[in-house]
Amino acid sequence: MTVEETKSKFDALFDEVKAYRKSKHFQDLLEFCAHFKTLAPYNAMLVRFQMPHARFVLTPRDWKKYHRKIRAFARPLLILVPFGPVDFVYEIQDTYTPKNEPRKLSEYDIIEDVEKPFKVDGQMHPHMLNKLIYNMQYHGVAYDPNMVAGVSLGAVITPILKDDVQRKLSIPINKAKDVDTEAKYLIRTNSTADNGQKIASIVHELGHLFCYHIPAPEGWGKAWKVRKLEKDEKEFEAEAVARMVCDRLGIINRSERYLSSYLAQNNEIPPHISIENICLAANKVLNMCFETQKMTYRDGLLFKHDEAFQEKVKSTKSQKNI
Repeated sequence: MTVEETKSKFDALFDEVKAYRKSKHFQDLLEFCAHFKTLAPYNAMLVRFQMPHARFVLTPRDWKKYHRKIRAFARPLLILVPFGPVDFVYEIQDTYTPKNEPRKLSEYDIIEDVEKPFKVDGQMHPHMLNKLIYNMQYHGVAYDPNMVAGVSLGAVITPILKDDVQRKLSIPINKAKDVDTEAKYLIRTNSTADNGQKIASIVHELGHLFCYHIPAPEGWGKAWKVRKLEKDEKEFEAEAVARMVCDRLGIINRSERYLSSYLAQNNEIPPHISIENICLAANKVLNMCFETQKMTYRDGLLFKHDEAFQEKVKSTKSQKNI
């Protein structure tokens, strides 16, 4: 596929986004993204637009691990990849096991095997919670688990202003060196919440941050513009992010009830909702939760937008033994 053909295909895909403003279609999209746990939410969305009835997709190299080949004239589905433009995946119906292949696996066995790493029970929540809190610092977010509030309030994210009590972060640069800096945001969770509730609440607040509902800190220049949304639109986007992420993590949360109730009562999602922003925000948060996703200081908002932090990193790395 040429560059021009790829661009044309992306343009057509994003035109399809408009169709998903219908409540039923959006609900189907959420369920589809939850099912495709091997794909980042954004890529699951792209697959949904191209093949709404897809059951399971992998790249050709991943299909080889299951001793399957791609059928002639199979339909490639376009996805995005880190550090590269695009890649292609194929639906399981477009693959086959050669007759002379002794290692035959049924479609059910393949899907069950691939999804094993994503099966989560309550015992893994402390690990995921710690991983999430650890990675928040790369985005300049400090954490306080001691908020006293009613049970209906799970968490709050607030910018840290100059006159506020400052929160220090120690950002790992490598195994030997950290860089101390001041947090730009603070997420507080309800002191009575369990680990699963804390994760769900933190994800919701990060959804607000990554969907650009919250102003960028002073000194970050034109990092982003706050999107002009009504309060209910902001809540809808943050709840959608929480739904996508928590479905992947096996955490039951109120987002599903909130969204189901809204979509049942309205023919369309709120007018200014961005499905792209929701999926991209969910991608970012999921990368902060899984051990297999290795974040570094270079991946965070701090390094991307905070010039003072960039200078500290540069100074630290220029020292001996770095």
